[in-house]
Amino acid sequence: DKFQNNSYFFGVAGLQNYGLLNDPALLPAIAPGPKAYNTNSSGPWITNGQITATANEIYADIQNLFIQLVNQSDGLIEMDSKLVIAMSPASSAALTATNSFNVNVMDLLKKNFPNIRFETAMQYANTLAGNVVQMICETIEAQETGMCAFTEKMRAHAIIRETSSFKQKKSQGTWGAIIFQPFAIATMVGV
Repeated sequence: DKFQNNSYFFGVAGLQNYGLLNDPALLPAIAPGPKAYNTNSSGPWITNGQITATANEIYADIQNLFIQLVNQSDGLIEMDSKLVIAMSPASSAALTATNSFNVNVMDLLKKNFPNIRFETAMQYANTLAGNVVQMICETIEAQETGMCAFTEKMRAHAIIRETSSFKQKKSQGTWGAIIFQPFAIATMVGV
């Protein structure tokens, strides 16, 4: 199951089998916006286990992801579309950052994007360029954006009897992530 889960994110090396993070059809990732703690240059939300970006900076990064989606889709994606924010568990902790009006990032997102959902996975953490956040529009004009596909989840083959033991082969197959509408996925690297 760990292999199959990783195949949904990275595909299978050496084959034309891609995942949600490395599909060549995906549009280029954008960088996070400037951070005050980092002398107004792009930087991560969390540094050495501490949330170093402000709530407004984190929210602005997610707004930029949404604007990227709107531009990629020529306006087909709207604020009330069914959206998913996918990130590492550590990055999701940054959504608890609170602004000067005592409102945290997650509350702002839920208010402004009413159909938003949050998902976490370790595969979004610690890439060479930093943590990854993806905003995915689940469906556009009743067509799904993509799906995780497999040939068989788990197949148990026939039991082979031997003198004092039994053997049984088990197999499974994966097609990785099949993305039908790559423009409905915006990626930010370096948060």
